[in-house]
Amino acid sequence: MQAQSFNAGLIAGATFAQVDGDHYAGYHQLGFTAGVYANLPLDDYFAVQLELKYSLLGAHSSDKEVNEYYYPPYSLRLHYAEIPLMLQYNLGYFRVGGRPLDFITLEAGVSADVRLRATEDADADYQVTTNRWNFFSATGNAGVHVAFNEHIGLGARFLYSVVPCRFTGNPGWFINQYYNKVWQLTLTYNINSPLR
Repeated sequence: MQAQSFNAGLIAGATFAQVDGDHYAGYHQLGFTAGVYANLPLDDYFAVQLELKYSLLGAHSSDKEVNEYYYPPYSLRLHYAEIPLMLQYNLGYFRVGGRPLDFITLEAGVSADVRLRATEDADADYQVTTNRWNFFSATGNAGVHVAFNEHIGLGARFLYSVVPCRFTGNPGWFINQYYNKVWQLTLTYNINSPLR
């Protein structure tokens, strides 16, 4: 397998988010993500990918938290411009039943996230609370991508803040702060050359 030329594509999909640090649990905030990427193979197996995306994250109370635990209904929507930089490893070296796994790529990296807007709805009290949430944060990303053909693929990632999305003012970097915690499922469309 020869290293391939620079290629680019489109990304779109769903996000399932929560915020560590609040009183609510579970990936109940459904959002979406969309953007573009540029991919540069380094050799037969490794590549770097730079992305520019919009993502809707946040948190949402569950029916159980409201009806059984008597938490007030809550919805948080965090709008971000994200710039992930990913290192990718293609599994083409490995074979199953004589078939190379070159359609599967593992990836890990970090994303610089710029908060565009934040809104909170607590017990029907809608507020624009943009200033409460950090203008800049960062998330670690890890995932897998499966190419169905030369152009279409499916990706799944887990994202977690490495720089908090909100500082509470209490001491401690890893405790007493707020962190985005997200599962992301996306479709990719590769414009130039085969994904692998």
